[in-house]
Amino acid sequence: MANTSRPSGLRPVRSLTGGPWNGAMNIYYHSTANASAIYKGALVTSDSALASPTCGPDPLGICQSIMICADDEPSAIGVAWTFGNTIALAADVTNLERKYCAASTGMYIGVIDDPNVIYEIEGNSGTWVSSNIGDFCDTSNNAAGSTTSGRSTCVADHASVTAATAQLRVLRVVNRPDNAIGAYNKLEVMIAERLMAGNLTAYQTT
Repeated sequence: MANTSRPSGLRPVRSLTGGPWNGAMNIYYHSTANASAIYKGALVTSDSALASPTCGPDPLGICQSIMICADDEPSAIGVAWTFGNTIALAADVTNLERKYCAASTGMYIGVIDDPNVIYEIEGNSGTWVSSNIGDFCDTSNNAAGSTTSGRSTCVADHASVTAATAQLRVLRVVNRPDNAIGAYNKLEVMIAERLMAGNLTAYQTT
């Protein structure tokens, strides 16, 4: 049976240790000077020199400023998940004050930046096969999303699959009856190219 396409960005499902995602995030800031929106489930990066992230124009002067990642950006901080006009609201995973951050809007954003989190993401219409497990790929449409649901429409891009390195590492195909390997399959991935932690690399052989 063909998979149904319902892209909704990256969704945390558990830790690499096997336990469920515990809701842990760190708070960052989206500046009014940045003209790109950020949707829930999108990859974000530093809105400053990538080699040396610094504090951005947060009115409180305590949060690093972030921006949306390009689809092939090799320096993700993590995944945007909550949004609020204050740090306290952005830190509350049950808060629905804001669904996403519009372009040129100052807002605090809770970002899942733990490098051990495993995410679910939809693959695009490419020909996904079992040998892609363990490979790397970039995202596609990371900057796009729904202003109604607030969710990112980011997907895993099969055209960028490589055995070397890219934004995401494919761990497995989600094991559900409604998910078959192939176009629009749901995948479990980890962020492979990260700004503030060592990158994941290809399997080593002897």
